Amino acid sequence: MSHKFNAEAHGGSALTSWKPSGVDYDKAIDTLVAWARENSNVRAMVLTGSAAAHETHPLSDRDIEVYAADPAPLLSDDSWWDQLGKVLVVERLPNPGWHPSRLVYYVGGKLDLSVIQADVLPAMRHERPFTVLLDKDGHSASLRQTRVRASLPDEAMFHEQLNLGYAAALMCAKSVVRDEPWSSKIRDRDLKATLLTLIEWDHLVRYGLDYDVRFLGSRMRQWMDVDVQQALEECWGGFGAVDSAAALRASIALFTKLAKRIAGSLGFQPFDHSGVH
Repeated sequence: MSHKFNAEAHGGSALTSWKPSGVDYDKAIDTLVAWARENSNVRAMVLTGSAAAHETHPLSDRDIEVYAADPAPLLSDDSWWDQLGKVLVVERLPNPGWHPSRLVYYVGGKLDLSVIQADVLPAMRHERPFTVLLDKDGHSASLRQTRVRASLPDEAMFHEQLNLGYAAALMCAKSVVRDEPWSSKIRDRDLKATLLTLIEWDHLVRYGLDYDVRFLGSRMRQWMDVDVQQALEECWGGFGAVDSAAALRASIALFTKLAKRIAGSLGFQPFDHSGVH
């Protein structure tokens, strides 16, 4: 089965051919590495993401891990990334349980900078290709690309996801009827999150656990089946009640189709879809 989707047939050609101008990423990375060489606190830098995998799009970010003996000074100082271009906005994310980051949006580009304690470097594992930009202490020799194998849900997890999705759908419908479009869009977002989970599980069931469903729907044109992509075309609507109701019905139709297919393949007890409908 072909997974590819013709973007031009859906009005995407003008957008997908557009190329931005702005940040010179090669120059920006060279500048960062030169700065890091002179900064005794910075011990290593690693490039990850699409650039390291040589899969960049004109709008691809650059993802860089910065390993520091003491991350605190880098997190309180903007000068090391502020020099790389005209900054528009910055997301300063604490990322509890992981590593804090600075997502810096420049005119014509974006850098995702993770600031990590240096002594963590030898134990770091990357699911996708990476490139070591700087390693002052020789710890990068232990770095490995180790993809975490996907897993399928057990029956309890599967039914929990169905309950979450249908609860969001019912609340979305209620908001549409009450003419509360903002609330309906919030609940529709919750429904779409569960719908994406079902799409991922469905593909893993049919193509195996090594099949790469990416993250948050990224690169969906490459991995998602054509019939699923076409069904999704009807799952979003405008702000009005008629449009929202039609999109909700389309979302539920796809949600139900995938849920039944997954349950049948994994031998789970059937869910009362018709009752919710």
